[in-house]
Amino acid sequence: MIYTFKFQDEIYRVDLEEEGDHIKVAIDDKEIPVEFTQIDPNFYSIITDNASHSIGVLKRGKTLEIFINGELYEFESVSGLEMYKKTEVAASGVQEIKSPMPSRVVKITKGEGEEVEEGEGVIVIEAMKMESELKSPIAGKISEVRVNEGDAVESGTVLLIISSE
Repeated sequence: MIYTFKFQDEIYRVDLEEEGDHIKVAIDDKEIPVEFTQIDPNFYSIITDNASHSIGVLKRGKTLEIFINGELYEFESVSGLEMYKKTEVAASGVQEIKSPMPSRVVKITKGEGEEVEEGEGVIVIEAMKMESELKSPIAGKISEVRVNEGDAVESGTVLLIISSE
């Protein structure tokens, strides 16, 4: 199962896959092996990196509070579109516009060779009956369009490439 969380103004993609009493955890594609036992609905005992921890977990709306080693950490659940924004920090160079979630390509608003401004919409996708316009993080030219209107795409699929060079 894949989740996206915000912690201290940073957005993280967390992939959890249960395998018996083990769980494979990948945070932004970095795998962390974890053994766990659920003590009660909100309390877990985990072992990671040969260290044992007791963890309390409380979910309140979009907020996940985790109490570990005497410290309280708050994580906010975020949408796939907010996860997409994590990649919008570069100001120049070559940028890949990726699908932030499994979706369908509704409209390609800029074609190969066309100029785009920073913040200009380049492609429209639909997920969960909602359309979202993805915008260019840089000013430049569309160097490659890798999808067609109507295509179904997975999360992380490169839709098009923009180059400022």
